[in-house]
Amino acid sequence: MQGEKKETVFDRIYSQKVRLTLLLFQLILLYLPTLMLFSIQTDNGPIPASLCYFFSLVFVPYLLVHFRQLKWPPWYLTGFFVFVLVWAAICMPEYGLSKSVLHWAFGLYLLVMVPNVGKDFSKGEWVRLLEIGACTFAVLHFGYMIIHREYLLTMLRGYFDGSGNGYFASLIPSLTRGGRHLDATWLALGAYFVRGKKKAVYVTYAVLFSFVSSSRVGIVAIGMLILWSLFYDPMYRLRLKNLKWYVLYAIVIVALLVFSGSAQGLLSRISIQVPPPAQILGIVSQQEVQEMSEGLMSTGFLSGRDVLWNMVPPAIAERPVGYGVGNAIRVFRMYYGFDSYEDVMHNVFLQLLMDEGVIGAVWFVGMCIAFFVSQFKQRPRFFAAPIAGYFLTYLVLSLVQFHGGEALMQFVLAISLVQPQLLFGEPKNALENTPPLPDDKAGEEAAP
Repeated sequence: MQGEKKETVFDRIYSQKVRLTLLLFQLILLYLPTLMLFSIQTDNGPIPASLCYFFSLVFVPYLLVHFRQLKWPPWYLTGFFVFVLVWAAICMPEYGLSKSVLHWAFGLYLLVMVPNVGKDFSKGEWVRLLEIGACTFAVLHFGYMIIHREYLLTMLRGYFDGSGNGYFASLIPSLTRGGRHLDATWLALGAYFVRGKKKAVYVTYAVLFSFVSSSRVGIVAIGMLILWSLFYDPMYRLRLKNLKWYVLYAIVIVALLVFSGSAQGLLSRISIQVPPPAQILGIVSQQEVQEMSEGLMSTGFLSGRDVLWNMVPPAIAERPVGYGVGNAIRVFRMYYGFDSYEDVMHNVFLQLLMDEGVIGAVWFVGMCIAFFVSQFKQRPRFFAAPIAGYFLTYLVLSLVQFHGGEALMQFVLAISLVQPQLLFGEPKNALENTPPLPDDKAGEEAAP
């Protein structure tokens, strides 16, 4: 027909199906930053050349061809990201180049690339993409744990007989390069997008891994996900008819955790000592447990984070404009005698305050206020949409974890820009018209 735009070879190469597939691979690679081609050593730490960065270049031709039609992120995001990078360049001669510069530059790229590449995707396709990404990560993570099962078996043996405590969990290899806590966190956050019967399997694995790895942040994250599901998930919403099954499930899980010693291992991380299973079953005596546990590592409730945080007031008083992204720990080592292995502040507000000064702190607080106000307008169904629950959990965990430039969070944030219904809509609306995975029909039949 005349007037219709003729499809070009380029359009066929970057068809909607191809772009959706490429974005799915991009999401999976974001879960796996351990896949590195090389790293660049600097005096401010190594800068990893992760495969996810290189793969993202596949979208550049599409963005260039559609450059005039590009939609940019809102000014309050674009402006702040640009400010972070410019301020980092200004501070670089004094403090060096940090890997966090790459994180924020890549985050800005994701905020531009994802909404424009997926501008014609339905909300159902976005949810399915997030679901497949989360499930793929969970399967890969389980396989990774099987490969490294000797660490798990050593740890569980220590939990069982009392010769080890929760700090033994540091032996667990990390698939995310961020340690077992980050593994547990991304597992829990991904569960917001998982549906159907497989969600029960997914959540069970996330719960067990959080306990086995003695990850307190993992427990908080998966706990918030479970509460959200009991209120808002159509299939798992708490009702009288399924209450007995939830109680039975909880009893089985608690028994498994207690008699494997995983619960005791986690409790030891908060200085609560409970007899190990071997002692409860009479296999070893209390005296033997005390002898085996002598000399086990122990730290405070905040695992030394309070020492780090207490350095912030004098450092900011000295330089209210901040030290540039990723330079906080370097400054503490140079001038305040900090000598731990940490490389981030484990608190997003304090990280932005140290890196970008008062401007960074005000921006973060403003974004939090805007988010909570937007959810208040959805009353009485506060945080009912999957991405809203995801962001709420991230903000709670940001009190003790993260650094503010996480690529996975930026990816989800980018999706919320192109599909606001996933942030503000009802869960049922957000999940409708979504091509179901094999077991989703059962979930839909169970939904009211």
